[in-house]
Amino acid sequence: MTERSVQKRIKSVIPIYGMGVVFFLYALILPMYRITDLIIALALSICCYIFLNKLFPGTVVEIEMPYQSGDKDVDQVLTTGREYIQQLENLKEMIQDTEVSSKITNLQNISKQIFDYISKNPTQVRKINTFMNFYYPTALKFLDHFAEHDNNKVKGENIQSSLNKTKESLSQFEEAFAHQLDNLYSDKALDIETDIVVLQNLMKQERL
Repeated sequence: MTERSVQKRIKSVIPIYGMGVVFFLYALILPMYRITDLIIALALSICCYIFLNKLFPGTVVEIEMPYQSGDKDVDQVLTTGREYIQQLENLKEMIQDTEVSSKITNLQNISKQIFDYISKNPTQVRKINTFMNFYYPTALKFLDHFAEHDNNKVKGENIQSSLNKTKESLSQFEEAFAHQLDNLYSDKALDIETDIVVLQNLMKQERL
């Protein structure tokens, strides 16, 4: 099961308050020592709740569901990946450079495709060991450095040179991320090519 957004309705508190107000007003007007009065008060309160619940159904919000594969170790990798993506988002909000922000967005999009693939093909998780243990943490480290110094009003020569090199390195990270994604699909691509060859040979034998 892949990461996805699901809609969840959050109920309004107005019907509950309305129910309480009706019960309270009834108790002020009429005595509540008889069981029939209590039943009537509850009935009116429930009717009020149903009526207000239709008028104020609440709001619908989208909630991101985490990646799940069913394998504990794989799910841990996917959870870490989700945290990495969130760290990218946090860094993007800190960085004002539009070019760097655009590259971060691209890294996020590629990452989501990688983790989506792993969630569907958990046996392939070994293929992203280097990606998870080196490329991703290093990319986050570089971006954290960039975010820390980019907003400084005064930048010395060394800091500016370091920022420029960090900015240039992001293109290499984009290539590394894209290569990782492409590598995951290499087996499926080979299977498709094999199926095509088999299909072509079969059609030749059948003279189609």
